[in-house]
Amino acid sequence: MTINIELISETDLADESFNIVVKGLEPRTTYCVEMHLSDYYCINAPLLLDHNVMWKSTAIFLSDKDGIIDTSQTASISGSYKGVSEMGLFFNARPLNNKKGKLPSSLDRIPLRDCFGVEIKIKLGKDVVAEQSFVRRYMNLEIRYQDIYDKHFQGRLFYDEKLRKAPAVIIVSGSEGRIEKAQNIAQLLSSRGYICLAIAYFGLEGLPQNLERIPIECLEEAKDFLCHHPQVDNTKIGIYGRSKGAELVLAAQSILDDVQCLVLNSPSNVIFEGIKGKLNSHSSSWTYLQKELPYQRFQLGNFLLNRLFGKHIPKYNRARIDISKISSPLLLLGSDVDEIWEASSAIDDIVSHYNGQSILFRKYHETGHMLTVAYQPNHRYRKDWHLLMKESVDSWLATINFFNTHLKNM
Repeated sequence: MTINIELISETDLADESFNIVVKGLEPRTTYCVEMHLSDYYCINAPLLLDHNVMWKSTAIFLSDKDGIIDTSQTASISGSYKGVSEMGLFFNARPLNNKKGKLPSSLDRIPLRDCFGVEIKIKLGKDVVAEQSFVRRYMNLEIRYQDIYDKHFQGRLFYDEKLRKAPAVIIVSGSEGRIEKAQNIAQLLSSRGYICLAIAYFGLEGLPQNLERIPIECLEEAKDFLCHHPQVDNTKIGIYGRSKGAELVLAAQSILDDVQCLVLNSPSNVIFEGIKGKLNSHSSSWTYLQKELPYQRFQLGNFLLNRLFGKHIPKYNRARIDISKISSPLLLLGSDVDEIWEASSAIDDIVSHYNGQSILFRKYHETGHMLTVAYQPNHRYRKDWHLLMKESVDSWLATINFFNTHLKNM
């Protein structure tokens, strides 16, 4: 009997679950299932990880009486994970080496990976008895993209040419300032009926080179660009910000308050000092109308006391973002074990000072600062991977549902 390998999923999008079903095996026999990922981009991996690095995971299974292994029902005995999990192989994949690549300095040289390869190998002992390749996509085949250059930002616009008067989302990533992570999020959201603009706000040619004195007008310009785009409904524009990008979004909207909804992932409720290279900039991260916004100075001693002993760092009141000026609906996502900053207490402060239309928040207990796209491997945290994966799925579904509620179902 021929061995058949199926990858079963509702869609082939990278943020959807799938299970692997192998038929035609010898009954009650131990097999090794290997998964290899090629040309794979993981938002949780180090930014400098070379795109050519292969990812791999393995699991040992005992086929059932009919010679079938189904990852949604068959327990892994050993390997990269143990137990029953249809996404166990994928979530526990790891890069085979830590080879570093060089980051392109210009937007037009930053690669756009629209899909990645999944190769499944079935081994009996040392012999490969079957193998099959599949493709998973970061964006649907209908999605197109365009590079955008403006005064204070550079971006990539993702859109389906068939859309008319569609809702739109601006995506801003963290302290890397670049577009790689933002565009990964934008690709997946654009595949769900949004026109998405992923923006870089520093670190590329034509933009500031360091995270210091960044004009919050970058978001004002991004929104203005979308408002004048012929496919966009300019009454349905939201923003997604993560980490330092969430701080930027919150600071900007406390002044501008000009979009329909905000998703803030691992946010800060204060404006922190900028960074010049690897040092404090002795200036604010953000400006408006060429004036620095008040900021909280970074002091290494206080940071270490907070990280090591949980000692609360006193906040400079003028650096607090005025949440009361924001009326847009908010979704806040964060962890009470955030290793970068106090996202949990920031969420509490935002909730307590918010006077707007609608606010939702979700706090997580296993994942730290890296709350990102569902199912993407996350090896920063040495905790229960089942819970890490569950939290990644929950936060991503909450994001999609929130945008659907406030931009599609208005």
